[in-house]
Amino acid sequence: MKRRTLLAGVGSVGVLAGAGGILSGAVPVDSFTEPRSGNTPTETTGETDDGPIELETIEATGSEAGTLEVPNDGVTVAMFFAPSCGNCQALMPELRAARDELKEEYGDDLTVVSITPEQDHDELREWWDEHSGNWYLGFHSGRSLASSYQVVGYPVVIIIDENGEKHRHMTGNPDARKLKYAIEPELEAYRERAAETESEGDGENETDTDGETENESAARETETANESERESGESDETETN
Repeated sequence: MKRRTLLAGVGSVGVLAGAGGILSGAVPVDSFTEPRSGNTPTETTGETDDGPIELETIEATGSEAGTLEVPNDGVTVAMFFAPSCGNCQALMPELRAARDELKEEYGDDLTVVSITPEQDHDELREWWDEHSGNWYLGFHSGRSLASSYQVVGYPVVIIIDENGEKHRHMTGNPDARKLKYAIEPELEAYRERAAETESEGDGENETDTDGETENESAARETETANESERESGESDETETN
């Protein structure tokens, strides 16, 4: 069920703080998308009517050339950045530390992607290695994840669940501890929902199994009755003879 062709590549990267966000002094910069309104968003944004956003990823350390869907079957942490942004550079090793620690516990339930408007792949890969990148790396292409989740400027980190709901909108360069404390509760909540869904599925399977058992039992009872009738008929013929 894992849709791990996950997202990569968006245009603008953000600086607005949404509900539950962590403010860390990000500096607004030019962006590739316009916010939906001039006000700071106060509500989380869900999956768009057009379905999951498919972003293009490039080949780099920890990343493969391809596409990535958001939302996907798990929790997605999306970092919007520009290589020339000082706060973005400072955020990278912090995100690396939080991501590495959480991956040990949650594995494929966690997907991390960094998104930039920069499209010179060679320069981007060089920057990526210099700043400890080791996860999906993407750039803007087609529909914009930034506009869908009201992200403007950079750096911004948002957390998106499997239903497309945004749970955090962090600006600036929060340290690894803040990042972990923001991401981990969403991973726990995802696992609880997944366990509930699996439990409901098991319950349906048990009902189906019980139904099959009843049918088999009824069939055996019918066969037993038919055998009894045949034996009774044979017995009557013997007595008549």
